[in-house]
Amino acid sequence: MDTTLDEWIRYVFDHPVTETAWHWDVDATYLTLPPAQAATLIAQTFERSAELLRPFTDAQLNQGFWFLVSNTCSNYMFCLTDKSVALPMRQRALRSFLPLFRDVMAARCTATLSHCSEPGSPLNSACFMWWDLLPYEGSWTVGLPPEPIHAEALAVLGALLEIPHDACRESALHGLGHLAFILPEAAAAVVDAFIERSSDLRPELLDYARQARIGHVL
Repeated sequence: MDTTLDEWIRYVFDHPVTETAWHWDVDATYLTLPPAQAATLIAQTFERSAELLRPFTDAQLNQGFWFLVSNTCSNYMFCLTDKSVALPMRQRALRSFLPLFRDVMAARCTATLSHCSEPGSPLNSACFMWWDLLPYEGSWTVGLPPEPIHAEALAVLGALLEIPHDACRESALHGLGHLAFILPEAAAAVVDAFIERSSDLRPELLDYARQARIGHVL
């Protein structure tokens, strides 16, 4: 039987926040999904994230995002690079990150910089590490051209830089710093354009942007 959107959201996010997260329990149930269904559920959740994720605390969302995005916790995000999933569906899932960051991260995270260890909301942790944890680079091999999903990631990261929130901008720069190893010239161009049009950046964020353009990010 197919997993419903409501069942999926409750499975990922509706858990108490404890020192050791629920999903590390050896008896925790793992919801096995076909990659195409995982991509669909991710897209549906994030496209309506302001509404669907409202019932959960910042700490619950942070715990759920770490579980969902990190491949040490789950394998759902491998749907982004799984070629058994149609490219338009994978692109839709990746594009759904934009409403998530615009409507949830920017609304709930504090405008602080995690790479400077500034204190913030529990949700700042997942926001900052999102693109570091995300296994979308898995289909790239040295010596071979990047795949369409990497160009899509570049476009999404560029759009995230337009969100007027330092934590979201920092997250996007973090992602561009990793993408610089796959698309160095394109990633640098996105960062350069961001720096040129952003005259009011905090010095710490401006320095992080300059490091990101050459792949030097924490």
